[in-house]
Amino acid sequence: MWYELVPAPRADDDADDALFQKGAKSAADAIGLSSRPGWLDWWRHDEGCRLVVAGDRRWLEVKGRHGADAAKRVAQAAAATIRPCDEPECLTGPRVWAHAFVPISAGLARTARDDRPAYERPRVEPGEDTVLVLNVRRLGWIESERLTDWLGDEYNMQADTSKLRGEGLGAVRVMAGAPDSRTAMDEAKKAANALNLGLVPGLSSHVSRPGLGLLAAAVGLEALLLPPAFLWADAPLWAALLPLGWLPAVLGSLARYVLKHASVNDVDQRPRHRWIPWARMRRARSSDLKTRGAGDDQNEASKRRVHGYAFQRSTLPLPCGALAAIAMPPARRTASVSALTVMPDALDGCGGPILGVDAERRTVRMSADALYGGVFLMGEPGGGKSNMMHGLIGWDAAHHRRGDVLVCVESKGVDSIPILTRLIPGVRVIDVNDPATPMIDLLGAGSDGERAERFANLMQAALGSRQVGPQSRFQLRDATLAALTGLKTAGLARSCASRGVEPPADWASYAARLLGRDGIRDARALGTATVDAAGSETMRALMERLHGGANDSGTPKIRDGELAALLRAPMNKMDLLASAPRLFAPSRPRFTWASIIGRSDGHADARIVVNLGAALHAGADGRHADLPDGTRRLVGALLFRGLKDEIVASCAGWQNTGRRMRVTVDELTDVLGADEEGAGGNADILSWLREKGRAYGVELAAGTQNPLQLEGELLASVTSLMTVGTFVLRADLTAGPAADAVGSDAATVRGLPRHTILIRTVGPAPAMAGLPPMILDVPHFDGGAGV
Repeated sequence: MWYELVPAPRADDDADDALFQKGAKSAADAIGLSSRPGWLDWWRHDEGCRLVVAGDRRWLEVKGRHGADAAKRVAQAAAATIRPCDEPECLTGPRVWAHAFVPISAGLARTARDDRPAYERPRVEPGEDTVLVLNVRRLGWIESERLTDWLGDEYNMQADTSKLRGEGLGAVRVMAGAPDSRTAMDEAKKAANALNLGLVPGLSSHVSRPGLGLLAAAVGLEALLLPPAFLWADAPLWAALLPLGWLPAVLGSLARYVLKHASVNDVDQRPRHRWIPWARMRRARSSDLKTRGAGDDQNEASKRRVHGYAFQRSTLPLPCGALAAIAMPPARRTASVSALTVMPDALDGCGGPILGVDAERRTVRMSADALYGGVFLMGEPGGGKSNMMHGLIGWDAAHHRRGDVLVCVESKGVDSIPILTRLIPGVRVIDVNDPATPMIDLLGAGSDGERAERFANLMQAALGSRQVGPQSRFQLRDATLAALTGLKTAGLARSCASRGVEPPADWASYAARLLGRDGIRDARALGTATVDAAGSETMRALMERLHGGANDSGTPKIRDGELAALLRAPMNKMDLLASAPRLFAPSRPRFTWASIIGRSDGHADARIVVNLGAALHAGADGRHADLPDGTRRLVGALLFRGLKDEIVASCAGWQNTGRRMRVTVDELTDVLGADEEGAGGNADILSWLREKGRAYGVELAAGTQNPLQLEGELLASVTSLMTVGTFVLRADLTAGPAADAVGSDAATVRGLPRHTILIRTVGPAPAMAGLPPMILDVPHFDGGAGV
């Protein structure tokens, strides 16, 4: 049974050493290190554990006999909590493995005693792409006896003062896997020396070659048996067949040696036993013949040889405190990583989207009735917010019925579009910067005057009156109407040539130039060419309103500098649109929100993804560039405002008929139309969706990176939705508001692991009672997890 050790809140590392040692001893008891095998238990190998270290992460394997309770006690001693998991993927890749061993020259130093517990807490920090594996088992009864003799010889005194004789002592094999042999040996050596066992001058390591000794022995025996069988003329049949009996051993040892990089030979190798009753001996040194008082030992003549080491040289002693310290995941002193919680009973049996997996590994789903109340998610990049959004979208797509509409506004593009096309069958992608896909018409249907008026109103409503005032709205309307009319005029190109200006390619760049995008002289010349081509008093009057007209002598009534100041505000907005020529490519197919919603009964265009980011659709390399930030936010705001207006016009009464308008926005800041001061015209849409959207069948799911991107009433609107969750936010400034919105504390938000959510929701109807916040592990929907 595998568990990941997740850091838990803990005090300073130097605090309460006695309590740490007590917890370490309890952990050793739980996994069987404090017990000793009986006479018939030599073949049982289920005592102990396996600890895997890769970077800042720790995994623990405990056999089924001890179970989760033993893992919890080990985690508690290591200031961590456990999370059930599969075998770590870092063990499966091709690696070169090495293990540490005790050189023949090693002896014991005085630091092998537990007089400084804090100093004895080891730390291991494996390098990049390196994995450490510590296989731990209990001591055998022969090893226990041999250990006493070894320590007595080294100290020339009773050995019970050494930590290598303390309670909870285990035997460990330290292994390291790395891309090359040199790195593997270095990492294994560093990890073994970090255990602070007191062995001097230090431990060594070499590449693991399992089966080499068996292969050498089998080949040697084969070589000894073959010559007599061939040279003995009167050899009986059994003598001729005897060498063949060793042939399977030779082939088996050869196969094991060839597969030396397989984990079954390295990662699964337990600390070896030595079942012979005598220990490794060495020649006695002069220091071995001195008493504690520095005098000569009275038995000097009999101490020619002493115990050199108690175990096999690749088997190391492991105090329980060292095991707990190695298992302790690193964490910041002020950080806490929150453990998973248990699902409330009210959510048992709910059939809505998956929220995550709880501490008991049960799948937690929100109530489908609560979807009308909206979902709002927060979290910094890489924390798992987009993955969670994709899970919600996947559930929506799986429950899409005839008459429903599904609209997703995405900003990540290249990272999300392939996932969404897999999750949403029959989805239609509207990629704003790819002319090969259709586009939502920002002007709508109707006459040129109606379309220009609608666009000006849309700009003002989407961006707010602070960014588009009454005068700017009139100027946008007139410039758009002139552009739409001029593009339909047959003589426009000839008139532009006569005035020395380039004819515009689309209405957005046309309107932007009339507003002075390429300078006031270009604007006046293009306006004159438009009047000449149209040949109507209506166009002349329109251009006079826009540029001020001229007096009888032909001199402009408004100077160029004054006109530039008058047109600057609307020109800045149109310049953002004109900076994306692919958006308004003349040959591009165009839809309206009304046509999409109106045709949803027939399942036509009922599932739409609007991509505002870069994607794999256009360009020489198969990928088109992202939109500039200002353009992306302006287009997103216009599309979001247009969608809301069409919902009001077309979706009244959808709740009563059971139809759904599912709207998902990955990044709220891309559709709010906010300026530098945080004021946005679309802020009222979120309040409208929360207060009145249910009657129109709206189910909103929205996300943002942190709550500071939203201000005042806007933040209050989204955080009052029925389901609010946050992924990790490490900064105190952002973690606090997110924690307040969910109903928790900032430390919990700061310490959430990746793909772990802190979320609150409500129970099923009719009660819809609020539930306490939950900490759940979110499945990897992007990787194919079921929705």
